[in-house]
Amino acid sequence: MTGKKPRARKARKLTDEHITALREFEFRGLVPDSVVQGLFIYLGVHRTSWIYKKWARVKGKLKSREKTIGHWPALSTPAARIEALKEAATFASGTAIVSKKDATTFATAFARHLEHLTKKATDKGKPDRWRYNVEKLGKIMLPTFGHWTLVEMSHRPDIVSDWHAELYKQTPVSADHCARIIRAIYRREARRDRSLPPALPTSAIEFTKYEPSQVALDFKAYPAWRKAWEALESPVHRGYHLFCLLTGCRPGEGSRIKLNDIDTDARMFVIRNAKAGKDIHLPITPEIAFAISLAVNAEAKPHHEVKETDLVFPGCRQISQRAELPIRGQALRHSYSTVAVDLKIDDLIRHFLMGHAPKGISQDYVALLILQNGPAMREAQEQISKRIVKLLGLTSATLREEIASGPAASTLAGRGRALKNARPLARSIRARGGKPLGKRLKAVSAV
Repeated sequence: MTGKKPRARKARKLTDEHITALREFEFRGLVPDSVVQGLFIYLGVHRTSWIYKKWARVKGKLKSREKTIGHWPALSTPAARIEALKEAATFASGTAIVSKKDATTFATAFARHLEHLTKKATDKGKPDRWRYNVEKLGKIMLPTFGHWTLVEMSHRPDIVSDWHAELYKQTPVSADHCARIIRAIYRREARRDRSLPPALPTSAIEFTKYEPSQVALDFKAYPAWRKAWEALESPVHRGYHLFCLLTGCRPGEGSRIKLNDIDTDARMFVIRNAKAGKDIHLPITPEIAFAISLAVNAEAKPHHEVKETDLVFPGCRQISQRAELPIRGQALRHSYSTVAVDLKIDDLIRHFLMGHAPKGISQDYVALLILQNGPAMREAQEQISKRIVKLLGLTSATLREEIASGPAASTLAGRGRALKNARPLARSIRARGGKPLGKRLKAVSAV
């Protein structure tokens, strides 16, 4: 029968003796069982397998479901009929029939997950940075599991675990990230495909528990940080890092602040769509105004990351990872909190200044508390700013010199215009619908 297509025989009551005779006569192909409809014995070259098949019409198309339920002679004929009846019960319960041809592959699910991450970031009004990272990690996952179906991955958690263990030896953090992405993709696909097994592909992986870093700048290390800060070439980058240190805002939130988020009349700035999902209004001190002026008074150089022209700190979304500073990014936020604690600032005020959502307090009541504690928040912000500037060894004179020495500062900017002198310009900006005058707004400056 070499070279010919295996043919199926008529259904008959299968027995172990009959299957033995078929193998002795070198029969190749499917033989249906007459006792349990849909049960077949497949006689191949190397093995003999029990297969259960079921057909159903789905939206006008005939779909078949085929599952190998065991191998003969390890699984005897009576035991195979019992397993086939179990599969028949599963089908009778209304479970959708998904053939291997139509089964979702990991590559398809991965592409859908990227679209989901993009939409999720867009709905929140934030850059799809995590989507970008997941796409990069896909270069590690897809070569191995791209052609696998999700069902196959669920059935072989040992292979997924072994792959994770090998990757963990090279890059532990990336290995855990990849495993968590696989888990997230499978869970999301299970919501749209009820035929997926409930067991996760990552069920055999033991994830490493990471503790959030609580590194902060030691008070004696502030002069060294200032020295490295002054060595930064870009005044925009200098302004951004100093702003994060003086305000304690999160790195991503600071990089997304726009020119129209600064109210020079009220001496306030707004962090839009913060981590808690609300806008945060915070006071501007003279020291914070100086940090903003370093950026807005500088000429913005073209940069591939600058997609919005009205940012206060353009091109700073990823600068925290590249800046040559003793500490940067989230560690500056920890340093701000350390100074506030050392000054014995009230914990509730400190939480409000850092954009925290205090536990046990509703969001509506938080807004009321912020309004009631407005003067106290400004006073606390001024104390923190003065203490940080003192630790850095900066004075009002040095702040003005920093602005005047900026290589891209204009003549007016070099004079270090005071914050109150920018109010007429701010009013004219608001009269034009909130659009800045010219390429860069020079409405905020130092003390």
